[in-house]
Amino acid sequence: MKRLLVVLWVIGTVHALIAQSDEPKAAPEFHAAEAVSVTELPLPTLCVTGWGFVVLNALISDTGELQKVEVRRNIDCLGSLAVQGVQPWKFAAATLGDKPVASRLPIVVTFRPPTPASDLVPLPTLTPQSDVAIQAAFQPAELLHAIFPAYRFRGYSNAAGTVVLEVELNAKGEAGDVKALREVAPFTDEAKAVVGDWRFMPATLNGHPVPSKILLAFVTPVPPATNP
Repeated sequence: MKRLLVVLWVIGTVHALIAQSDEPKAAPEFHAAEAVSVTELPLPTLCVTGWGFVVLNALISDTGELQKVEVRRNIDCLGSLAVQGVQPWKFAAATLGDKPVASRLPIVVTFRPPTPASDLVPLPTLTPQSDVAIQAAFQPAELLHAIFPAYRFRGYSNAAGTVVLEVELNAKGEAGDVKALREVAPFTDEAKAVVGDWRFMPATLNGHPVPSKILLAFVTPVPPATNP
């Protein structure tokens, strides 16, 4: 009887070990690349089409180096200004588990019109991606809908500049925490207030939606002079 109990105990232990070994291991957690420092973007003073939404993908190496900036949604003249403006920015690499990895970080540059405009402004069409970008395991979030922040120029007749926000997106593409990386009063609060009305397609890793980050830069020109 004792021998039978010992045999049953051994068999049960072996089965338990086999079951444990068959349990799938948790996938390593992905953390998106992020901006470490940002600078002012140039004002579109020489652009015929001086306002609208430009969407970029910044290719960040596993050492945090900005290797390339791809234009995903372009407006003549403004796209080149946006690419030029983000070149001095500094980044921290994305990580997969404990390992730094190369990835892309989306940046939306909003060139605000000099006067209030309708918020029903269509986004520029998407620019086709390269084969390398399409085949990448990580696909960054995409902007689906955007509107301009409200204008409150009263008392800020000479105000102009760039507000930069870092927005955390969940696996559904919903905006969460918003952090101001660069502020310009009073435009920072206006920019933060409008984020909830924007819509995004979530980022994916190997085809599965994952939390990610997106940078939103709001470039505001000097408002036109008004009669007293």
